[in-house]
Amino acid sequence: MNAGQGTIAAPLAIMVTSKAKLCIIAISGRIAEWTNANSTRLGADIKAAIAAGADSCQIYVNSVGGNVFEANEIINLIEDNFESDNITVKVGALCASAGTIFPAKYHATGKPNSQFMIHKPKMGVGGNEDEIEANLKLLKNLTSQYKTMYATKFGITEDAVEALWAKGDYWMDAKAALKMGLLNAIEKEDEKIDAAMHLQLVACGAPQTYKPEGTTHKHENPKPIKMELSVLAVTLGLPADATQAVVDAKLAEVQALAATAASLKQAAEDKSAAEITGKIKALLDQAEIDKKITASVRGNYEAIGQNSFENLEAILKTVAPVRALSNQLEGGGPDVDASGNDYSKFTFADYQEKAPEAYLALMESDPKKAEALKNAHYKD
Repeated sequence: MNAGQGTIAAPLAIMVTSKAKLCIIAISGRIAEWTNANSTRLGADIKAAIAAGADSCQIYVNSVGGNVFEANEIINLIEDNFESDNITVKVGALCASAGTIFPAKYHATGKPNSQFMIHKPKMGVGGNEDEIEANLKLLKNLTSQYKTMYATKFGITEDAVEALWAKGDYWMDAKAALKMGLLNAIEKEDEKIDAAMHLQLVACGAPQTYKPEGTTHKHENPKPIKMELSVLAVTLGLPADATQAVVDAKLAEVQALAATAASLKQAAEDKSAAEITGKIKALLDQAEIDKKITASVRGNYEAIGQNSFENLEAILKTVAPVRALSNQLEGGGPDVDASGNDYSKFTFADYQEKAPEAYLALMESDPKKAEALKNAHYKD
């Protein structure tokens, strides 16, 4: 999964520090060039933090993304040393592409100005037809892995994820990421954006750009320039010899017209926003009637609609009606399906890793139990 061709990205940097019983692993830059040396050093640093008393891990991510395999290897190394329930994530200014695997897997917080991007995994391939077919199978496996991961964290179906990224990069600000479920909370303070980070945000296509901290703009004329009365009169469409009173009256008229135009524009924008909100409501009401979504996940779909109504329409067209858990389970008991799979002792992590579709069904049939499992997984 790549951040995009030509992206300006800092090289991968991973730093490990320990604070009391917390091991903090900071991952920044492009996730690439992960080597045995990287793995050995990170493993040694983690062991040192554990020896110093750390029993939980906090991953800080500020990355354009990069190689999905290398992101998986980093996670594997972390999970070799910490239980999943003891791993949390903090997101910096940017969490894109393969970098989103971290907040998608664990309890995550972000900054008010954090930006997020997901897209379908990508791969450059070459070789003979057998090698290309093998790589295609690998890419399909990766796509399935990420689709399931996003569907579980977002609380939507895999078909909905497929429609979500069908048009390419799908961007979210912190509020959208929170509403979608990628984030579990938003912190109070913004992330500091330096010039290098600003360039990375722009280069990878983030919809918002930020003025780098520490930059100032100097003006040659800090004081307002007073225009000659005759020039101002002509500019306003008046005779050059118009009096001050006539010019002032014309200025007041122009200002009133501008205020009216601004008011009309705002009213039009408010009307458009209200119409979109109404369309989203009607679409989701019908989706609930059609059993395509449930009330427990409606907020996730609202977030998609507010970002792009067209995306929401496309997604709901692909979503099949949700089957009730009672229709999926047969006489082996309330938590045993037709194949004999027993979910009675499943944790949220078990559902996420082994049976995401069963968890989605549980969200419909017993939303309180589904929420309780999720809360237990992400408890402090």
